[in-house]
Amino acid sequence: MNHALLMPPPDSHGVATDGFGARIEQILPQIAAAAAQGDERSSLHPDSIVALTQAGVFRALVPAMYGGDEVDFIEFLAGVRRLAAVCPASGWIAGVVGTHSHGISYYGKQAQDDIWADGPDTRICSSFAPVVTAQPTEGGYLLTGAWDFSSGCDHAAWAQLGFRVEGMPGVSYLGLIPRTDFNIVDNWDTVGMRATGSKRVEVRNVFVPQHRCWGPGMFAPPAEPGLHDHWLFRMPFLATAANFGAVLLGAADGALAAYRESVQKRIRPHTGKLRMDNPLSFIRLAESHMEIRAASALVTAHWQRIVDHAKAGTRPAMDEVLRSRGDEAFAGRMIMNAVDRLLAAAGGSATFKSRPLQRYWRDIHTAGNHMFFDLENRLVIVGRHLVGLEPDPDLL
Repeated sequence: MNHALLMPPPDSHGVATDGFGARIEQILPQIAAAAAQGDERSSLHPDSIVALTQAGVFRALVPAMYGGDEVDFIEFLAGVRRLAAVCPASGWIAGVVGTHSHGISYYGKQAQDDIWADGPDTRICSSFAPVVTAQPTEGGYLLTGAWDFSSGCDHAAWAQLGFRVEGMPGVSYLGLIPRTDFNIVDNWDTVGMRATGSKRVEVRNVFVPQHRCWGPGMFAPPAEPGLHDHWLFRMPFLATAANFGAVLLGAADGALAAYRESVQKRIRPHTGKLRMDNPLSFIRLAESHMEIRAASALVTAHWQRIVDHAKAGTRPAMDEVLRSRGDEAFAGRMIMNAVDRLLAAAGGSATFKSRPLQRYWRDIHTAGNHMFFDLENRLVIVGRHLVGLEPDPDLL
């Protein structure tokens, strides 16, 4: 059995039988086969990037005006989940870099023209935290600094970076910088999600023209509302962070499949009997299965609400916003707990690097430590809301 090729069935994940979903299904064997290599090299294998590109991942959420496919958002997320089931890092790159294409629609037309000049498959990496202060100058900003956690930067033609502006306290923007203007520092030496290559990017005295900036903040409206008429581009900029949940769910699907396959073949070393005769194996498998299903129900219900509001042209009430943020983080914790249970039940052989379960476990815990899944923070937010207190701006 080639453990790298374990692929859980699509069953109820919502993947279409044609179009985008079908293209994702076709590349899963190739993505799975390269997963271990990406983990070793701390960057997705170039063959994986080619496969994702050919499947239309990076053009999926690009406006039709620029040759994009304008794929249904839930279908896109279902595809990300399927990718993450065979290679969590590939799902992460598909989700993060793929949704950046949607984010570019919030910039003005001139910036969008710049980004898509070479076609709709252009890849954009990012680091949104405004950890650098820019100097205002005529026509734009001068930028010098470094940003960590820029997933997929090895394969990107542009970087989207957050910055503050000198003399303007509390004001931040995102700016677009071409590959010729930023350097990559290979500091991504982590336990999990290694193949995402989320390395440091640096710029030195780079001019960012005003038209390639968007803001202030990440709750600002599109620079040119109505430029694209598809409902996708009525989704809030930050709504596409839903891709993180898709990655964790997919990785959990993969971990469950890996455990199920191993428990069916695992032999007791002292008796030579199959472990299948131990009811505890079934209990741990079933409990984790149900926990992942519960997490999926919370997360996918949020996806549907995003799409419903975008199609109707409405905005969610604060109660719904805060509840959804809590749901996503709580689902992330359930997924980590479920996979912890599987690894603990799988025995010592599951920790060999050649076995897929340990990689799923490492990747899930690394992704689950992203601020998006900061459960304690989200619990404070939701708890304050439940007793009628205003949201704490330092926690949002």
